[in-house]
Amino acid sequence: MKTGERLIGVFIKPKETFESVAEKPIWVDALIIVLIALAIYSYLIAPFAARDSYNLFQQSTKLKQQLGEERFQTFLEEARKKAEGMTTTTRLTQALTGSLVGIIGLLFQALLLFVLARFFSSHGTYKQVMAALFHANFINAILGNGLRSLLISAKQSVYNVSTGLAVFFPGLDPTSSSYMILTSIDFFQLWMFGVLAYGLAAIFKIDMKKALIISYLFWGLKTLVNIVTGIWGMSRI
Repeated sequence: MKTGERLIGVFIKPKETFESVAEKPIWVDALIIVLIALAIYSYLIAPFAARDSYNLFQQSTKLKQQLGEERFQTFLEEARKKAEGMTTTTRLTQALTGSLVGIIGLLFQALLLFVLARFFSSHGTYKQVMAALFHANFINAILGNGLRSLLISAKQSVYNVSTGLAVFFPGLDPTSSSYMILTSIDFFQLWMFGVLAYGLAAIFKIDMKKALIISYLFWGLKTLVNIVTGIWGMSRI
């Protein structure tokens, strides 16, 4: 399959597409597509994320106590300048950094997923899993982030946008633990790991039921780590 066929196939013919990827694990073009998608998303949301962070820091009594009055005011002033003076160069730098961190994260996730799947099958290689994961991420990096960037632009805020269960609870504080748990159960992530199961079934030569168990087990563990990390990080502010 050519690049365009695989890009479209992930959305409309996932079984055929991931069987093709498993047979011939081409991954460089998929990596580039995801890298570009992540960079564009990071670039678009950078000013809103900086403004949200400044507003959050401004209201933080805990941070003020930790830093002391003088250091807190200096820190706050730097955050304000960053939020109000977001230049194109700064946004490009953040976009590049954000996309590279995202790719490194996916490479690490592919390794963990490969190790997890090996408990169920002796077949498959890391390269196949990596290729499948990059292709599955078309759903989240392109479609998911595309929708999120539109919503963020409309609401002028990153914290108030969710494509998870939190969308059904608009009154929740976006910094609360409840919101973080609900927003982590993201519809695009669920879709992504659902179609990834086609790839796992083909790569590890297992039935679809077992592939779905592996895929969603990994999603659950990853989501749990994100929730714990998010709540811990917010508790420090």
